Amino acid sequence: MSGASVPGTTITEGQWTPGTPTAPGPTVVRELLRPLPGSMAGPELVVSNNPETVTGPGWLMQHARTTSTRGGSARALSGTFPLYLYHQNSTGGTAWLHVLVSNPGTSTVTVSARGSAWTNADKPLVQDPAERAGTGPCYATSADWVTGSLRSYLSPTSVGPKKVVQAARIPMTGSILDGLLEITASGGVYTYTVVTTDGSLTTAINLSQTDGAAAPGNIIGQTETTYGREAGVYGGSHWSTGRTTIDVPPAGSHLGLALNTTVRQVAALDQTVPATAALRDSSQRSWGNYGARYSIELALRNPSAQPRTARLVFGSNVTGSADVPGNTWNGAMAVSVDGAAPGIQTVYVRPTVPRDTIGTYALPAGTTRTVTLDFVVPGLITAGSQLLLESVAG
Repeated sequence: MSGASVPGTTITEGQWTPGTPTAPGPTVVRELLRPLPGSMAGPELVVSNNPETVTGPGWLMQHARTTSTRGGSARALSGTFPLYLYHQNSTGGTAWLHVLVSNPGTSTVTVSARGSAWTNADKPLVQDPAERAGTGPCYATSADWVTGSLRSYLSPTSVGPKKVVQAARIPMTGSILDGLLEITASGGVYTYTVVTTDGSLTTAINLSQTDGAAAPGNIIGQTETTYGREAGVYGGSHWSTGRTTIDVPPAGSHLGLALNTTVRQVAALDQTVPATAALRDSSQRSWGNYGARYSIELALRNPSAQPRTARLVFGSNVTGSADVPGNTWNGAMAVSVDGAAPGIQTVYVRPTVPRDTIGTYALPAGTTRTVTLDFVVPGLITAGSQLLLESVAG
């Protein structure tokens, strides 16, 4: 997944705020955050997350037609595009999630699929919040993508006109399934996600083509007060800042950059994109950006004749006296400093511990140090995070 090139941005010393952040944590109050340079671009993102909890067999998501039951619209995709999956199995037994790809055209196309998918039977999610960092299927999927530890689900396969191929068949042996696949198609295709209880491709295809065979579960739509859940195609999958130069002031100031913020939180900081072919009963914006990839390049510059030091913190805008399972960020991040090979860090924040230090960087007089961050937005998170820079004593 690659994003568009973004022109360089410079943040001066005068744009930092003296003192420590005022919000609990301490973090920066959401309304006082600065926009993160860049924009959401890249290939469109297909998401299957509504219903989140599935209680029986049926189709979950498709962008091949307008259905009589859940609406939607036809939007064929080609090239390489991501497909994010998050579902909970409440069928009462083992179920299978099928990813199908159909060719609506008149010429044969070639289709392949790779990626990562896990259940909580494979990667258990630790229930104690204090011990949860780096556990669970959502973390494992994000880690696989930043390390490149991906599985081939479908080798390049020819798909004739009006034919269907199964790109993946994933057993839902636990209650949670989280996955991020990358589909490559030489021509326009449609994708479907379907749950069966017999694992049969024939069953999956038949369900996918029957409007009334939508899977039962907790479908939640977008309203004026609810975000809903995503099902369908959304307008971007990669946020790239380009090279952002940040002049670091003397110790005692801070700077907060918004991360994965929605228009409903602070309109000027919005990082979501509209749906291009979502189901009618689902989110019409990418509220959580699950499965989207962020590439951030921060050039920390010391413009003075004296040494300075900068600390980079991943922070949450959701703080409180009790931890709520969904109000976390539990993902893997590739961090590179000055062009060195990236190291993989577990980034984990929750309401009672809303800060996780990424690194502290000594800046000799007149020097610049470059920190790059690469990560996939994991599932089971709350939108509204921040990158907090603090100038500290060396």
